[in-house]
Amino acid sequence: MDNPNLELNKVIEGARKKIQETPDNVEAYFVLGTTLALSGKLEESLKTYRELLSIDSVNVQALVNIGSTLFLMGKVDEAIDNYKKAIELNPESVSAYMNLANTYAEIGKYDEAIEGYKKSIEISPDNIDAYSSLGLAFQDLRKYDEAMENYRSALKLDPENYEHYVNVASVYMQKTQFEDAIEFYKKAVNFNNNDYKSLICIANALSELKKYNKSFEYYQKALAVKPDYAKAHLCYGISLSESGNIKKAIEEYRKVIELDPTNSRGYMILANILVEEGLYDEAVDNYKKAIELDNTNVLAYVAIGNTFVLTDKLEEALKYYRQASQIDPDNDEIYMIYADAVDEYASKSNNIMKEE
Repeated sequence: MDNPNLELNKVIEGARKKIQETPDNVEAYFVLGTTLALSGKLEESLKTYRELLSIDSVNVQALVNIGSTLFLMGKVDEAIDNYKKAIELNPESVSAYMNLANTYAEIGKYDEAIEGYKKSIEISPDNIDAYSSLGLAFQDLRKYDEAMENYRSALKLDPENYEHYVNVASVYMQKTQFEDAIEFYKKAVNFNNNDYKSLICIANALSELKKYNKSFEYYQKALAVKPDYAKAHLCYGISLSESGNIKKAIEEYRKVIELDPTNSRGYMILANILVEEGLYDEAVDNYKKAIELDNTNVLAYVAIGNTFVLTDKLEEALKYYRQASQIDPDNDEIYMIYADAVDEYASKSNNIMKEE
């Protein structure tokens, strides 16, 4: 198998040679800058685009690429400044507006992002990416009708791209219109039958409709495509649990942890169901695993405390309630649980002393 780094290095060498032979070769600068960025050499990429600007000071795409490189380097404000300079030079630059909008979306400035995407569409009404990105921005703002409108515009322009069907379906899921969501996820799968994530979403929607047996079929289809996908096993386990198939659910949760030992949620869910089944010691072990992964996991401390209460180990319970209260001292609910446990422990201690 060819080494991709060697291939990139050949391109870099070739571009540099062209620039040496023809110092005003704009295309060679772009090839060099792009390939350096792909190689992870961001500082060199940035230097290349700036050298291009020194010979072509009004090159809008060079400014856009400088912005993109700065963004990859974590210099967001500088990236935005360069996109804006590009727009000043060419107010019709779709690339500049799209990159500016994408950057605003990445940092959660959705109003500014929406403005940029709309400007891109105004300049280029058939800009599929702008419609999709605009839909996503509205979806993040929970403006589902606006999101749907833009996703459907993208779908109309590009009806054979399965991702547009997924986007429409995701809005239906958030609006709890599960039958409509299933319809569009199935359309996505028709275009890409290896789309295991859509298969999982179909299964989740069927589970929400309490059509459990049908949902199991789709979880199994997803796992046939991606057998080691921990999230599929987790969702399958939740559906099995909701349907009352606890034994099989536990198997799926254990599979989650086997595939992803850092999955704190997997340990918590498994522990919760083990408590329901009366397997307290194993439940506590799994809660403790969740705490090992995140020692500020307040719910895990409280859950261990609750489990010790169920097994009449109040002194142990108090220890974990105390730790939860220390992590989240302003949580009134935890404080009340802790206080009740203290009262119960004191009461039992008094009763033992009286008996003696």
